[in-house]
Amino acid sequence: MNSMRLAVIGLWFLAAILNNADSVLLNEGRPPHSHLADRSVYARSLPEVFGYSGNLYQPVYGPPLYPGPIPLTAGPHPINAVAILKPDGTGTEDPQGVITLVQPHPPEGPVFLSGNITGLTPGKHGFHVHVSGDLREGCQSLGPHHNPFLVHHGGPTDPYRHVGDLGNIVAGEDGVAKVQISDHLISLAGSQNVIGRGLVIHAGPDDLGRGGDTESLQTGNAGKRIACGIIALY
Repeated sequence: MNSMRLAVIGLWFLAAILNNADSVLLNEGRPPHSHLADRSVYARSLPEVFGYSGNLYQPVYGPPLYPGPIPLTAGPHPINAVAILKPDGTGTEDPQGVITLVQPHPPEGPVFLSGNITGLTPGKHGFHVHVSGDLREGCQSLGPHHNPFLVHHGGPTDPYRHVGDLGNIVAGEDGVAKVQISDHLISLAGSQNVIGRGLVIHAGPDDLGRGGDTESLQTGNAGKRIACGIIALY
């Protein structure tokens, strides 16, 4: 019990320092040699625990390229976003379509993705959020999968996976993939925000990190990027 009281006192002391703030920037980055050099540390408020009241705070890493302190709440209204996917132009396929993203209770709760993609070869195609929004070199300049937690690639239901791992979409014999996805890890606000990042369709199926090789743990062996677009608010 004494250790619990000491822990609570320590948390209250931290709260006194961070009082009247929902999100406080603690550190503007890391030494150049660190793999966290482009990420910042934030403290965010937590609810009371074990019946003790007060302002408790949790340190969290912000994602790369995030412009400022993480907004912990985005108001009572849903957030809507859209990605207009166009072909990369490097192959014979001509996939294109529009994907809408809706998060009813941001920044918590699932994001619902829906839409139709046409011009695909029949079968599965890897479907991911990539870290960048840079289209200067087409889909190839969108960077790797969005992976702020620095873990291995996996499937959408895996406990450890890239935030951007959305699994596969499946095209029928007519080349059309009807997308209906509910994902619990991406968000349209907060530390796992995907706004401004790239949404990519790959030529082949994603093996969900189960391919038994290094590439599987990075990309799912999904092959080249055949269509992409930037996720934007609307």
